[in-house]
Amino acid sequence: MANKVNFREIIIPDIEGNSTKVDFQKQLGNQLYMQGQNIEECELGKKIYFTPKDAQTELTIEEIAIVRRAIAGYSYVARQSIIKAMESGQEGE
Repeated sequence: MANKVNFREIIIPDIEGNSTKVDFQKQLGNQLYMQGQNIEECELGKKIYFTPKDAQTELTIEEIAIVRRAIAGYSYVARQSIIKAMESGQEGE
C-alpha cells in the first residue's frame, strides 16, 4: 500500500489563514537526488521530480520517512503542510 501525494499542490496557510498552493515537486525531488545519502534517497528524488503533471507520487511508508528527514530544514509551516499532505494522501494499491 502507498499514499498518493501531489507535491505540486501542497496547501500552505498564510498568517491570515488563507490557503495557497505551493509547488514543491522539483525542489524536493532535486534536493533528495543531489543530497541523498544512499541510492534509495537518490531514486526517490528522481521518482518525485519526474512524476507526470497529471499524476500523484505514490509513497511507501519507508519513502514517507525519507521525505520527513529531507524536509527537516524547511520552515515549520511548510514542513507541517507537506507532512499533512503525505499522511492524508489517498491510499493506493
